[in-house]
Amino acid sequence: MALYSYVALTKKGKEEKGIIDAPNPQAARNKLKTKGLVVRSLKEDREKKERELFPFLAKLLYRIPRKEVGIFVRQLGTLIGAGIPLDKALANIIDQTENQYFKKVIIEMRAQITEGASLSKAMEKHPHVFPMQYPSLISVGEKTGEYEKTLMRLADLEEASAELKSKVQVAMIYPFIMGLLSFAVAIFLLTVVIPQIQELFNQFDTELPLITRIVIGISNALTNYWWLMLLIIAGGSYGFIRFKNSEGGKKKWDSFILKVPIFGSLSKKVMISSFARNLGVLLNNRVPLITSLEIVSVSVNNYIFQTEIKEAIVKIKEGAKISDAFQGSQILSPMVLGMLAAGELTDQVPEMMNKLADIFDSEVNNAVKSMTQSLEPIMIVIMGGIIFVIMAAIMSPMYKLTQEIQKL
Repeated sequence: MALYSYVALTKKGKEEKGIIDAPNPQAARNKLKTKGLVVRSLKEDREKKERELFPFLAKLLYRIPRKEVGIFVRQLGTLIGAGIPLDKALANIIDQTENQYFKKVIIEMRAQITEGASLSKAMEKHPHVFPMQYPSLISVGEKTGEYEKTLMRLADLEEASAELKSKVQVAMIYPFIMGLLSFAVAIFLLTVVIPQIQELFNQFDTELPLITRIVIGISNALTNYWWLMLLIIAGGSYGFIRFKNSEGGKKKWDSFILKVPIFGSLSKKVMISSFARNLGVLLNNRVPLITSLEIVSVSVNNYIFQTEIKEAIVKIKEGAKISDAFQGSQILSPMVLGMLAAGELTDQVPEMMNKLADIFDSEVNNAVKSMTQSLEPIMIVIMGGIIFVIMAAIMSPMYKLTQEIQKL
């Protein structure tokens, strides 16, 4: 089944654009004709092929916000809970979906389901939209007949993850703006003000202070060799991305991030919260422990923690308890391991995971506030320091020149 983008006219002469699935162009035209549309143009949608050929580029070009995925799952759970058949529920959601890229995904899923595939199998074909926990949980829901509960839990999980991510992003806005402002002011002074002051200094045969010579040198480099600096920045960025994407580089970078003051602690808290909530939801939906940990390990975006989870899986397969398997972890604190052990003793590991997630959500809130309070004075000092150095480089010789002029 292929997807086709079309432009058609309604019976009232109004232009309508959209996407339709059909086995071939003629079938697509017939399908549109039965809806009372007169086709003006019809072409096969190439997004699917481009996603397969250029997966990295597709993430940027065909971005689907996680918030929309959460809304989709909740809508689907609500409609199925109301007794609406799956294919009709998906058709209803397609009509309401504004994001064209997501609409195409849902159309493809509906086509696969009408051909006999299950919802979990249809989701598996779109890993860029639905992470591993989605088809795994849905598969359990299909077997137990608890579609609605499973979908609602996934929606809750998506919303909790989005909220956690949002808190961290909001905390970074102020430092980012301050850093950008500092950079812009420095560039303006170095490329506009300093060259004008330099012309004044050149009119007087006097030795300039060291700080002034350094600032003028930086100004000349920015003014005359900006293209070279852009090349260096681009080359450095490319080299860093290559290094970070390599196995050895990812290991070193992720290890470094964990050791950075303030950021390292916050990163650990975010990882523990996400790990606990994902594992809790999976176990609550009766996904086996080993499978749950394998799914969680894929969703963890840190090499060190990912390695720890994989090593823990091996130990658990050999008969170890979860709390024992994670002993010596760089991420999971003794308090977390203690709660895990308590959950094992009372046979309430899923409930304990949910409690841990709630605790560390609160910890993230406190860490974000602490980080913001710490970064504000640091950024002010850095910004003031940059401007002070440049102004000192300007005012020092100006004061000296003024004194010499007064002597004349």
